Amino acid sequence: MREVSESNFYLERHIHQTSNAPSNHDGRDMNETSEVDRDTEIPTESFSEVKPILKRPIDWMRKNPEPVALFIAAVTITSVSCAYYFGAMLNLGNPGFTLDDSWIHLQFARNIYEGTPWEYSPGSPSTGSTSPLWSVLLSVLFYFSSDTITIVWGVMLISTVFFIACSYLVGHIIRTYTGSVPWGVVGILGFVIIPRNTWLMLSGMETPLFMVILLFSIYLLDRTDVKSDLLLGIVAGLAYLSRPEGVLVAVLLIPLRFLMLGFKRQVDRKRILTLFLSAVFALLIVAPWILHCLNVTGYPLPDTFYAKVHTPTEFELGVWDNWWFYFVKEMYFLIFGISAGAFLILKGKPFPWILAVALTIIYRLSTPYAALINNARYLVPIFDLFLIAAIVFVAWLIETTFVRVMRMRDVIETRYLSAIIITLIIVVPLIPTYVDQATYFTKSVRTINDLQVGLGTWLAENTHEDAIFATHDAGAIRYISGRRMVDLAGLLSPDIIHGNMSPTETLSYLRQLGCNYFVYFDDLFRYWTYYLRWNAYEQLYTVHIPPEIYASAGRDTMSVYRIYWENTTY
Repeated sequence: MREVSESNFYLERHIHQTSNAPSNHDGRDMNETSEVDRDTEIPTESFSEVKPILKRPIDWMRKNPEPVALFIAAVTITSVSCAYYFGAMLNLGNPGFTLDDSWIHLQFARNIYEGTPWEYSPGSPSTGSTSPLWSVLLSVLFYFSSDTITIVWGVMLISTVFFIACSYLVGHIIRTYTGSVPWGVVGILGFVIIPRNTWLMLSGMETPLFMVILLFSIYLLDRTDVKSDLLLGIVAGLAYLSRPEGVLVAVLLIPLRFLMLGFKRQVDRKRILTLFLSAVFALLIVAPWILHCLNVTGYPLPDTFYAKVHTPTEFELGVWDNWWFYFVKEMYFLIFGISAGAFLILKGKPFPWILAVALTIIYRLSTPYAALINNARYLVPIFDLFLIAAIVFVAWLIETTFVRVMRMRDVIETRYLSAIIITLIIVVPLIPTYVDQATYFTKSVRTINDLQVGLGTWLAENTHEDAIFATHDAGAIRYISGRRMVDLAGLLSPDIIHGNMSPTETLSYLRQLGCNYFVYFDDLFRYWTYYLRWNAYEQLYTVHIPPEIYASAGRDTMSVYRIYWENTTY
């Protein structure tokens, strides 16, 4: 009542002042509005309409300061990291991607926009997209521009937004598990500077999307309400479309959550029905892609799966083991993360740890060597998940030591002190490698731009529009040149991966297609010279990357070869 009476007092006082306001020299009241004034007068109605719209989010932020603080930290820390890497990239050359495979997603995206989805080359349907959802998302960029540099920056913008979302979700999950915002901020900082993380998040690959979906699924898995059941079905479907191993959300994590709810006696007939509907939602989302794969190749999974997954050799397992010793030495938070399993299970929050362990087992048993190449890009999500487990576990250890052993008071100052200690122990040691990765990022972009993008530009300028080339690097060369392509690695050409052709049969197949060019690393093209006479090929154009620039491209020298089929027996 006091607030109302005070407002009425000020309102009456204002009316009294305006009614006795002095007139100006032309006799018009000072508060009277002229015709000109009416034209320039700002309509107060617009403000009255905007105020209720702004009031709700402002009230929410006031009532929820912790999520706001985490969001500000995520935006600030992630944006600074991205700006640092972008600046380093532009200091050495033009914007671009660190991996040639990033251009594969863009080629699929452009074809989707042009109305020929999932045809990597004209008239040749393909199931070679590891992340069809990422390509669909990127296709939106072509509604705004077809300029290559603009498209690249568009991908960088989308990647940065998803990177920020990942950072926030990491902070939110850690805050939820520890009950402490400082720990969440430490998690965000550690997540951003994990070696290879910013490198990969800005690579143009699907990792930012994949990580957002995995982290959001963990957020939902930790909830026990019925609405989360249905949302999990949608997220599980999207996880599979972002990467095939995302199927773990559906086949491992959701059943585990259901069992945990059963132990808590929270499962009834209604809950079983929602679980069934959740599965239906997931199947409806993934069904079109699975049906496309079945229609093109007769197999339910993308060709990238069949090209890479195999029974590992002893050599590959040995390389895997040696690299993991290096990873633990480089990022020793992995020791805490791996050790945190029992603690998180007892705490009822096992999902980050179980997902990290499951991905590690899958990669070791199916693609141990492929998971290590290209800056260990398959393993970075595992490192991210183990970081969450490590910080939650170490937070508990430190605070238990302070409060129960050292008898310190459990106050905010104690938690800030704990956060500072873990920052010094876990996060700070990562900084040197993080800086090295920024240098590696710039060299990787420059290498791909000079090598694959450069060769694609040469093909566009020096070959006929109907020319067809064979290659094993199917990204930038195909995108930039606009020429038809045969992927001899088989990831994007179903006839190659499923045809089981011998080298001579492959060459005959290429001649029948009218493929007159090879674009190959020089070292690898020597393999084909065993099946081609000396006068059946000619080296037309070569790009060599100097050692001080070369990074992450497979080899440092690549050439365009002209094939003269008339000088062969194929």
